[in-house]
Amino acid sequence: MRVLSSGVGVVGGVALTAIVAFGIDGRIAESSQSSREQKIEIVNDPQPFVFGASPRDLGRPFNSCSPAQPARTILEVIGHDAKRVLVHHYESAAWRDIGVVRDYIRRVLSAVPETGALTRNVVWSETARVEISTSIEFTNGQRRRLELANGYAHFEDLSGCEWWARYLGGDRTKWVVRP
Repeated sequence: MRVLSSGVGVVGGVALTAIVAFGIDGRIAESSQSSREQKIEIVNDPQPFVFGASPRDLGRPFNSCSPAQPARTILEVIGHDAKRVLVHHYESAAWRDIGVVRDYIRRVLSAVPETGALTRNVVWSETARVEISTSIEFTNGQRRRLELANGYAHFEDLSGCEWWARYLGGDRTKWVVRP
């Protein structure tokens, strides 16, 4: 991996380290780490929309699984086993570029949804069409799906259990939406 630039700074009282590098395969990889979050690399990995030929509703399950412990954030669920998030597809009309997508994913990973915790089923009635299609790559090499829309998330943990979250609600200061 060839490092292009790196730096350390303080944002909101939290020390941040950022590194932009080329991976072995030549794709640009960006990593950032704060003292409160683990390091998960988010990589642009364009592919044809692989999770279905037509737009998918975020409320449809991938599969079924036995219940797991509730968690407040996606980072809590994927734990230290998550290595990176590979961005396969995003709606370019809604999301300007990979930088905006990367920032949104970072915010969603550590955000607490409006229900106060992730849920094991859909808790909203509206349709949320998939806008960002990614996969989480774990340290053991397995990949699990993470699908996002503006204010919504649906993903699988390492064991294959599914989780949903909505980052909207009455208090607009807590919304996690695109800029």
